[in-house]
Amino acid sequence: MLTLDGTQLLLKNLRISVRQQLAGKDMSGQTSATDQAETGSKGKTLAVSGVVPFSSAGLLSRIFTLAEQQDNGARHVYRISNRTAETLKIRQVKFQGAIRADEQDSLRQWSVSFELVEHLSVPERVEQRQPDKPAAQQQAQGITTPVTASAEQPNVPPGTEVELTGWQKTLKDFDNWLA
Repeated sequence: MLTLDGTQLLLKNLRISVRQQLAGKDMSGQTSATDQAETGSKGKTLAVSGVVPFSSAGLLSRIFTLAEQQDNGARHVYRISNRTAETLKIRQVKFQGAIRADEQDSLRQWSVSFELVEHLSVPERVEQRQPDKPAAQQQAQGITTPVTASAEQPNVPPGTEVELTGWQKTLKDFDNWLA
């Protein structure tokens, strides 16, 4: 059985399959290494399919009405009740992608399919509770010195450290000796 915000969707031959994208990014560059950067766990998607008899045309209409419902210009978020969803700790979902209803004349029914995507997944809620990490300041390697924007280097932001060439190091040492 599938229930959205207390509305039972009594689909015959109800089938629900779940998929989750585990995001990662290849870090091997041009090599054959298999290093991956973990970029998070995405929300789960429930693929729902079932059958609606022609005699229950109101149910088909209700499914399409639920899918089109919006709150302040965004898809409505539904509280879900289903064994598979409860097992995977999915509490809220919203419709995503295409909704299909194909007539099957010989059986006098519609074959219906749609997707529900998880809203505020468990990994997302955990991530929201974490304190923000400060951005790390990048620095050039080698001998560096603070530089202010000048006519010679107009594109350098103030307080940025720039690596000095051999001749610039000599001039800096000489300048420090004169001071």
